[in-house]
Amino acid sequence: MWYKDWFADEHYLALYQHRNAEDASKLLDLIERTVHPHKDARILDLACGAGRHSIAFAKRGYTHVTGVDLSPTLIRKARESAEEAHVHVTFVNRDMREFTGTYDLIVNLFTSFGYFEHDLENEEVIAHVAGGLEAGGCFVIDYFNASVVRATLIPHSQSTLECGEPVDQYRQIDGARVNKKIVIKTDAGVKEFQESVRLFTRAEIEGMITRQGLHIAEVFGNYDGAAFDEGSSPRVIIVARKDA
Repeated sequence: MWYKDWFADEHYLALYQHRNAEDASKLLDLIERTVHPHKDARILDLACGAGRHSIAFAKRGYTHVTGVDLSPTLIRKARESAEEAHVHVTFVNRDMREFTGTYDLIVNLFTSFGYFEHDLENEEVIAHVAGGLEAGGCFVIDYFNASVVRATLIPHSQSTLECGEPVDQYRQIDGARVNKKIVIKTDAGVKEFQESVRLFTRAEIEGMITRQGLHIAEVFGNYDGAAFDEGSSPRVIIVARKDA
């Protein structure tokens, strides 16, 4: 399972440190004006990574925020970042299919979905989300637009980490998955990691959501809240609700 090794390695954070707070802020703005959560709502950030969105929720005054992630490295970083920001978030090191509790709002953001090899395993996440939502609660998933990924894929790119280590990234589409090989040259030798994400279309994601008893409320194509367009939107942002 590629995600266990890659997300646990310190180089993951080094490579993706460019993920900016502005995008997170725009997405939270969109969620707030669409979902209208109360400040005491129980919020779950599912596959929270290093806690960027969880901490942003807490900074906005939400008092019951939980972040769940499989990577102990990312959970440790999230706790450190929350402490530095002087906010309280409960961070839990756990598989996204095994979180506990019930919530008013569950979010799965920045393409933190589609990692598992089989479609039924991925849909199991949605099933668990549906079971973990309170009646009247909302689920928000933010995913890449598979059509745009297919049309704009860059097969190879090079960059350098802040520490000076060079990185090569090789990308290819294999059927219904987009795969990436990451090669990092360190002083101790070459390290290789893999990423592999299922290219779910909007229709496929909506199908999983509705099969699990939730109904689609809104669909957006970017963090500003523009309408979704299959050929040009960078994101698929779906807001689903559980019947009260």
